Amino acid sequence: MKKKGFTPTPKSSVCEDKTEKKFLMWGFTVVELLVSIGILTVLFALTTINLTRLPSSASQSTSYNRLISDLRSQQTKAMVGYDSAETPIGSKPYGIHFENTSYILFAGSSYVGGTDYYAVELDPGLSFTNSGEDITFSTGNGETVPVIFSIVNDQINQIQEIKINKYGATYQ
Repeated sequence: MKKKGFTPTPKSSVCEDKTEKKFLMWGFTVVELLVSIGILTVLFALTTINLTRLPSSASQSTSYNRLISDLRSQQTKAMVGYDSAETPIGSKPYGIHFENTSYILFAGSSYVGGTDYYAVELDPGLSFTNSGEDITFSTGNGETVPVIFSIVNDQINQIQEIKINKYGATYQ
C-alpha cells in the first residue's frame, strides 16, 4: 500500500536466521526537506521585504494628504480674508513656509513678517527638498507663484513631487 506524499526509503534488516530481508520505511528524504525549507525561506524573505515598506509609504502618504489639506486651508483663508483676531472683514495673505522636516502655516505677506504661526512636523524619515521657501496666497483671489517641491522618504528612497500652479491647484 503506497501512501501519498512520501518517498519510500529502502532499509535492510538482518533477521536472526542471518538472511537479509528488505522492507520499506515511509518518510521524507533529507533532500526533500532541504528543498522545502529553502523554498519557504525565500518566500518568507520576499514577504518580509515587501511588508517593511508599507508603514513608511503610508506615513509619506499621510504627510502628503495633510500638507495638501493645509495648503487648501491657507488658500481659502486668503480668499475669504479670514483673520483669527478680527472679524472676516480684515483681509491678509496666508502662506506656508518650508523647513527641512516641518512646515509652518502663517498669516501675512511672508514668513518673516507674518503672524499667527503654526508649525507642523513631518513624520520621521521624511523631509522637504526646498527648505526655506514660502508659498504665499494673495488676498481675495488666492493666487500664488507656481512652485514645485518634493517630499523625500529616506527610509525607502522615494520622492513624491508636488506642483502648485498659479491658481493654487495642486497636482503631481
